Amino acid sequence: MRIDEVQLKGFGKWQDAVFRFAPGINVFEAPNESGKSTLLQGIIAALYGMKKDYVKSARYLAEYEKYRPWHQGDYETIITYQLGGKTYRLHRYLNKDREQARIFLDPEWTELTDIYLEDRRKERNFIEKHLGLTRSLFTDITWIRREPLSAAEHLMPSLTATDDANPAVNKILAELDRDLAGIGKKERAENTLLGKAATLAAQKEQELANREAAWKVISQLTQKMAQWEDERAELAQMREKLLKRLEHMQQRNEMWQERWQKSYLPPGQTSWEWWEQAAGSPEEQRIHQEAKAALEKLMQIHSKNGQETSSVGNGEVDHLRLQQDYEQGIQLQRRREQCHLELANMAAVAMASPRRQGRSSKGENLKKQRRGKILLWGTGSGFLLLGILAFFTEHSILGVIALGLSVLFAGTAFVIYRGKESRQAGGMASGSVPKEDWQRLQEEVARLDDSLLQLVSRWGAASWDELLKKREELQNSIHTRESRQMAAHMNQRDEEAFLINGWGESLRSCLEKEKAVRESERDLLQAELSQADSRLQELREQIAGANGQIGAHETGSVAEAKAEQEEAANGLRQLQLRRDALQIARDALQEAMAEWNRDVSPAVNHQASEVISQITGGTYQDVRLDPREGFAIRLLEPSRQLVLGQDQCSTGTQDQLYFAQRLALLRHVCKETEPLPIFLDDHFVHYDQERLRRTLEYVVRLGESQQIFLFTCQDRELQILKPFMEQAGGRHRVHQLGEMR
Repeated sequence: MRIDEVQLKGFGKWQDAVFRFAPGINVFEAPNESGKSTLLQGIIAALYGMKKDYVKSARYLAEYEKYRPWHQGDYETIITYQLGGKTYRLHRYLNKDREQARIFLDPEWTELTDIYLEDRRKERNFIEKHLGLTRSLFTDITWIRREPLSAAEHLMPSLTATDDANPAVNKILAELDRDLAGIGKKERAENTLLGKAATLAAQKEQELANREAAWKVISQLTQKMAQWEDERAELAQMREKLLKRLEHMQQRNEMWQERWQKSYLPPGQTSWEWWEQAAGSPEEQRIHQEAKAALEKLMQIHSKNGQETSSVGNGEVDHLRLQQDYEQGIQLQRRREQCHLELANMAAVAMASPRRQGRSSKGENLKKQRRGKILLWGTGSGFLLLGILAFFTEHSILGVIALGLSVLFAGTAFVIYRGKESRQAGGMASGSVPKEDWQRLQEEVARLDDSLLQLVSRWGAASWDELLKKREELQNSIHTRESRQMAAHMNQRDEEAFLINGWGESLRSCLEKEKAVRESERDLLQAELSQADSRLQELREQIAGANGQIGAHETGSVAEAKAEQEEAANGLRQLQLRRDALQIARDALQEAMAEWNRDVSPAVNHQASEVISQITGGTYQDVRLDPREGFAIRLLEPSRQLVLGQDQCSTGTQDQLYFAQRLALLRHVCKETEPLPIFLDDHFVHYDQERLRRTLEYVVRLGESQQIFLFTCQDRELQILKPFMEQAGGRHRVHQLGEMR
């Protein structure tokens, strides 16, 4: 058998990985945790799947979860191998519900799956059919490990001498083992045919005894059922009443929730009727009535106070009229001040208009006249400035007097010097003030004074300042009345809030008492309902159990139960007879196979001795394998001629003995089939350099006829093998796991 290629679509850390192998030695050198052991497990899984041998159980191996794909993809492998001169392509889906496998014949990829019959697990073991080796036997002899054989008791049929009858004997023994495993040895086993038959026979016997005894208690059950039915009807009626009371209580609870939420809201005039209707107790109704009466009384008191203060409206009307006259007076004052300013400007223009026509001999007279004019005009200008300042500081009376004096002095100066200057200058200058404008402004000032006097006298005041004082007094009076009204309104609101808060607290206290009473009543009702339900359930179970017992006995007679019991007992006896017959046949075949100790054992021991002699350099030359103890290894120590058990040897020697044991068994099995591959997974860890060199030289000779897979985390194996591999002309190959595709 030669493995050409394996594809790990999903297996452990490997995803869509492709590995192609040489027909000789395949060396995989990589550090730990790089996937070497996962690759080896993937090759075995691709050949045999991930389930235990049929003779053990139908369950998966413990390694199934360990090598589940890390990337959460399909658990899938494809392997291509050569066997018996043919090339096969085996495709497996390792689903835990049910493994699926398909096999094809290269190069045409003709599917051969249906040619292989399914076993009782509905699965086809292709490699087992090809080689006659189960998974355990295959790994025992091909995978060289530092541990005893796991299926030594099943290895003997595969080691018999090669003749035409041996394949049939092996198949018969395998079938006998399978049938015996299926039937089982003990009647108490639950998963075997014998255990199931024994259980069925005991069950049928018990059913017969029960059916015979049932007729004696049917009448008692019938009487009890009548009593239970009467009690159940009474309990059902009582339960309906309890449910109605609980439903009514739920409605009351919803109404209580609504009242509780509304207790935080101030009640309106229209909501008192609802509160009195929704009251849950006389105490609550009394709380609503008292709160309503107190609020109505408070409203009446404040209503009277409102009527007494209604006269405030007249004061507000007077204030509005006074405000309008005040604004009108402000306009008149502003216009009057504007007119006085215009008159002052005209006076200033008139004073600045005369110009001297030249110097004359009358200079002294002119100087005296000029000084008089300057004195009059200066005095008028001073009063003008005083009036303007008085208006800006809101001293309107002083401003009016100052402006009047300013106009008087300016007019006097204008009248006195007008004739003289006109004669001296030959007429009025071009910038003099027209008399009509002066007269118009004086008339407008007089008219404004009359209007202002009428407006002031309308309110019984002698002057504008007195009117302002009266306006201020009226405003203060109105503000005082408004403050009193606001205080009265706030007092009313506080009293209403106090009454409403008291009502809410009293109401909620009453509601809490009502809730406590209702919850207590509800707990009692629920307890009664729970007791009724428990008793009803108990009665239903009792009635159903009685009906079931009666129905079971009514549908079958004692005669039928007797026939079923005899049939089950007969089936158990037949299985026991078949088990005994199969055991006798198996023992007979195994006795025949005992000839192995005389015919085959020497050959296997000779091969093991030959291997140990070559890999130890002749230090040890005689090895024995004991099939009665799982092919345990014994070694003859040459210097003292002592027989040593494997555990009495050094670690390195123990590894060499395992190597010799596996190779001897493998060689003998290969004589019946064909050369099988050898797997070495870090086997040489405890070998010293000399042992390693001799063993690898022997491995090179094996690689000339067999396929070998050597996995190592060190480079010393590769350093020793390189010269031999280079001379082989491509038969061997070194693999880099990181580059495998």
